Amino acid sequence: MAKKTRTQNARRNIITSVLNKLIIMLTNFVMRTVLINCLGKEYLGLDSLFVSILQILSLTELGISAAMVYSMYKPLAEGDTPAVCALLKLYRTVYRWIAVIMTVLGLITAFFLPYIVKKDLPEGINLYALFFINLADTVLSYMLFAYRSSLFTADQQYSINNNLYSIFKVGGTVLQIIALVLCPKEYSYYFYSLVLPLTTILKNLALYVLSNKMYPQYKCEGTVPKEEINNIKKRCAGMFLHKLSYVFRNSLDSIVLSAFLGLSVLGKYNSYFYIINAISGIMILVSNSVTASVGNSIVVETKEKNYRDFKKLQLMYMGLTSWITVCLVACTQPFMMLWLGKDMMFEDGVMIVFCIYFFSTHFVRVCHLYRQAAGLWWQDRYRPILETVSNLVLNILFVQVFEVYGVMLSTIFCMVCIEGTWGTRILFKHYFTEEKQSKYMLKLLWSWILTAVAGVICYFVCGAIKLSGIPALIVYGIIGSVVSVSIFCIGNCFLPEFKEAAAFAFKLVGAERVMKKLSKPSEENKTE
Repeated sequence: MAKKTRTQNARRNIITSVLNKLIIMLTNFVMRTVLINCLGKEYLGLDSLFVSILQILSLTELGISAAMVYSMYKPLAEGDTPAVCALLKLYRTVYRWIAVIMTVLGLITAFFLPYIVKKDLPEGINLYALFFINLADTVLSYMLFAYRSSLFTADQQYSINNNLYSIFKVGGTVLQIIALVLCPKEYSYYFYSLVLPLTTILKNLALYVLSNKMYPQYKCEGTVPKEEINNIKKRCAGMFLHKLSYVFRNSLDSIVLSAFLGLSVLGKYNSYFYIINAISGIMILVSNSVTASVGNSIVVETKEKNYRDFKKLQLMYMGLTSWITVCLVACTQPFMMLWLGKDMMFEDGVMIVFCIYFFSTHFVRVCHLYRQAAGLWWQDRYRPILETVSNLVLNILFVQVFEVYGVMLSTIFCMVCIEGTWGTRILFKHYFTEEKQSKYMLKLLWSWILTAVAGVICYFVCGAIKLSGIPALIVYGIIGSVVSVSIFCIGNCFLPEFKEAAAFAFKLVGAERVMKKLSKPSEENKTE
């Protein structure tokens, strides 16, 4: 596939992904606000707890989705229709078994619900009924045509998946708000929950119809060769361990907080986490939108070419991460005050830790993207085990001493000290074998330093300007943007890939004139 086509696909996927995610952020924001005002923060905590439990149950997916998409890159690029059909049939069969296994695990988990929800359970609530409604939503998502989404992802049409999700997310949110506002209070949360499986059924039916229309040649038929099945199993095993780490990182914190500190603290925690998770969703969509293009490039381009692209993407993504982190330092507390009021706010120290958490989540995201596109899950199988066990043990130990700080700092430690070093080593050992990991790590450390300097400056400057409400968000956001972008650009302008990264960023958003002035390759890249 031509470079121009990959760039156009990446641009389209990124732009539509960001727009769709902004829509979802708005609907989630409205939904959480209505839920808190109508029912209270305990219900918000309960809602977050169900999501966390079901994310852990979703580990039965074993990473098959990413492994199947990786297997489809080559046959789609080569136009091998029988191979794609056979993979699609295998994917469907596996997903149906996943739905069955998840149902069984959900029934087992139900027995432990009273031990997880110890405090602040709303009076008169049937915990089991609500859990089974949420479980049905997750099971149906695997049972009904979800396998067809792999065609869009592998064919660099990731925007279609995002658009479908956004449409039904908005429609479902409207129905949930109607349920909370119009239904009697004692039944409203039940109707609110029933909307979830309803929208999942409709969304998956729409996915099936649209995928058949766009890819009528791909049917579930044929047999995948035994050798390829063995390769997929190997990738799935590695991907499962990676997913284990990711899910525990995002879900275990909520479960531990509920068990030790109660639903009220969990509701407050998840209000902050919602902010960084919503922004993280956009960031991950940006990286996911170029995963298929990176995978295609790994298949058809040289490692030297891919490493130049890797450096370019890394610098661009780190600049984006640094900018958002500093703006979060400036704007999180004024936003929380405006949105939910002082009773739902933590002190500034917790807010700062949330910002560090955000940065830690993304500082090696491009490295993760290339590991995934190169199919290095099996080679990376031991790291997630250590990260998961360490996170679990540290969470339980630290929460009893440092409460919310302990839960977050234990997760940050695992992300920085285990994934940040070991995960990076996997990519350089098994793919970028001719390049030096140490040089890459020094650049990561430099980005940490620049972001910390910008964050400290912004915190004290904004603290000296006493504003509140929307004016505070505007002024502090401008200060955060100016400080972070200036410091990051000044601190990195000496790097050979700086101009190419800036040019690529402008190209992705269609600013061709600016791109042409910056697109001259550096001397280092000319000789590589």
